[in-house]
Amino acid sequence: MKGQNYLGIYLSKDTATVVCLGVEGGSRSVLSCFSVAIKETEEQKSQELVRLIADGCAERGLKFSEVAVALDCSMFMQHNVHSKFSDPKQVAATIRFDAEEALAMDITDLAIAFKVSSSSQTGSMLTVFTAQRKQLSDILISLQSNNIDPVTIEPDVNCLSRFILQNVSLPQDLHFLFCILSETSGYFIAFAESQKTLAMRTFLVKPAQERNELLAREVPVTAALIGTDGLVNCIKVFDSTGSVNYQQLSEKVGIEAGSVDLVEAAVTSPEALADCADPVGFVIAYGAALSHLEKARSVNFRSDFMPYQGKKVRLQKAM
Repeated sequence: MKGQNYLGIYLSKDTATVVCLGVEGGSRSVLSCFSVAIKETEEQKSQELVRLIADGCAERGLKFSEVAVALDCSMFMQHNVHSKFSDPKQVAATIRFDAEEALAMDITDLAIAFKVSSSSQTGSMLTVFTAQRKQLSDILISLQSNNIDPVTIEPDVNCLSRFILQNVSLPQDLHFLFCILSETSGYFIAFAESQKTLAMRTFLVKPAQERNELLAREVPVTAALIGTDGLVNCIKVFDSTGSVNYQQLSEKVGIEAGSVDLVEAAVTSPEALADCADPVGFVIAYGAALSHLEKARSVNFRSDFMPYQGKKVRLQKAM
């Protein structure tokens, strides 16, 4: 079977990181990776950013069969919502009503994506993500006008979770809390029994913030918020600035802490990231490109808003 190339795009308000992944058989390789940025003063931000993405792909001669977008955490909100259903189809059919009730606000202008955190006879606990429809619409129209039609638009933290599950080997008997820090964002992802994502959380990071203090404060808060207090027995940190003191962190939070090299886990050389502004952006874009592997329902804003019809439309045009 001939290999396929997949494009992952990590998109924030004024920067983007693009990863082109070659997949053949069971092996994956990073064919290209680059970042682009626009000045904050530019008016049509999404149009200009997408134009730079399209130009970057054209300059590198990238060919790909599918595109997936990861949305930066500054562009969505995360909520915990209860559904009285446990059947995924019933949950999907009633998610907007449940979200509106839980948030106590009109959500007409919001697009929704969700992940089932846990299910029982009394229903399901959902992690619900909301983003502004107008903003998503602008992004999608800009992408489509440059012949880029993403199959999925997901929260960045979900792409990070997928990357870790696909690329990092997690021992069966440990409950891991991964802390990932970029220049501007922080992510917590809790894993249990090696192949299950327990919970996800995002927060914004100030560039000058002291990262040891930040983690010492945020780890206990996160453990309490996501209900893993006492369960987590190992913390793995990927810090883009490399400034975290793990011994100090272990002593402060009372849990063994250490580093994890997610770039090395991608089995790519640091040289491949020469055109990449931030290693965390690379990992998120890579995780987005892996979305084609998932057969189950993805955490996709497009399911609720402007569903993907690319292959269908291409087939109609061909006929």
